[in-house]
Amino acid sequence: MRIVILGAGRVGFTVASNLSSENIDITLIDKSQDVVDAACERLDVSAICGNVSHPDVLEAAGIKNADIVIAATDSDETNMMACQVAHHLFKVPQKIARVRAKTFLDVQDQLFNANAIPIDIIINPENEIVQFIKNLILHPGSQQVLSFANGALSLVETKCNRDCALIGRSLAELTQQLQGIYARIALIYRKNEIIIPNYETIVEEGDRVFFIAPSGDIQGVLSLLFNQDKAYKRLIIAGGGRIGLGLAKELENTLQVKIITKTPQKAYQLSEQLDHSIVLSGDATDEAFLLDENIDRTDVFCTLTSDDETNILCSMLAKSLGAKVVMSLVDRNAYMNMVDNGSIDNVIYPQHTTIGKILSQVRQGNISGVHSLLRGKAEALEVIIQSNYKNSLAGKTIRDIKLPNGSLVIGLVRNNIALPTQQDFIVNEGDHLIIFISDRSLVHQVESIFQPSKSLFSRLIK
Repeated sequence: MRIVILGAGRVGFTVASNLSSENIDITLIDKSQDVVDAACERLDVSAICGNVSHPDVLEAAGIKNADIVIAATDSDETNMMACQVAHHLFKVPQKIARVRAKTFLDVQDQLFNANAIPIDIIINPENEIVQFIKNLILHPGSQQVLSFANGALSLVETKCNRDCALIGRSLAELTQQLQGIYARIALIYRKNEIIIPNYETIVEEGDRVFFIAPSGDIQGVLSLLFNQDKAYKRLIIAGGGRIGLGLAKELENTLQVKIITKTPQKAYQLSEQLDHSIVLSGDATDEAFLLDENIDRTDVFCTLTSDDETNILCSMLAKSLGAKVVMSLVDRNAYMNMVDNGSIDNVIYPQHTTIGKILSQVRQGNISGVHSLLRGKAEALEVIIQSNYKNSLAGKTIRDIKLPNGSLVIGLVRNNIALPTQQDFIVNEGDHLIIFISDRSLVHQVESIFQPSKSLFSRLIK
């Protein structure tokens, strides 16, 4: 497979970093020679400097032979133009573009199609982050909430802190507490090691536990197993950019929302766009200001400015002043280990919230969804069972699916209903299987199991 990535900023670089180890031929294009040089030093990819929408630059990057072009520059207009050129001049089969402006997104059904602007998949990082944070706030105690099979099933990450009732208990004991709710502890991350648990596995303090359950039962599982039964009521957002504004809009009808921005002018603009949120002009790093706004009675304090240092310091200050839960947007990999010590309850890494949508387009073999886990160390794939595999799996048991060591089926959805994944369960055509892969080097082996048969593929391309 050959992929051309337009723009080597944080989004483009992250995509290239995730794919460069997968035997995929990647070429990066960026207008800055310094950015190109930095990418070549850190990644095993080709890279050229030039305008990403110019036909001669695209041709020099080998776009004639590309399977996918990913337009990830900071300019919506540049991304759209590049996809136009890639489609009409070079017949690139699949075009993925980063588009952020609401004015384009509001009319995307009419605008982004083969008859207008030929973009197959729209990536809106800010919206992906807003939805990610919204899920965390609506499910107290969660670290991640990842949906599969059109929202029928979710994989949830939570952390076992010192006061967690699970510590020292086996998974067999936990299952008895579920009171008929179907849920499964899919994996445990302990001391930088992935553990595939069995019924005898004992939960320890500090474990990051991933469980899979019907989406409507997530909070019930968090309540029964992790003592997380109190819904959040009060939210303070520091940062009035696109993400902060988007989150306030999503939650202002559900929670008591305050949003803080530094300048009165920006505060006025936000107030014009929000209906029920309280907009404040002030400094979120000012202790007196936070105390005046009753930070000690706040359920969630979320820092979403464009500056990592400000976000980290604001979160730590809010936590020290009594905020129940603090969440922080952190963009730089260099800060990851520093903020993983528990001083911030939820650290949101923008790169990892958006990469899954792109990976789902790159993966082969009837894979309809991908979520990156543990900072890209592992993945969860959603596969739809079809009758056109090399060796059709329809009618076979889960035990008959010969997955490589380090990968396993953790969930199954049939007709929008989540079903237990027992080894003797027979899968049917149309079933959605959720597969956990502990090592991304195994992805291609898993893909090969679900590849369409060669005879069918030959008919499709004729």
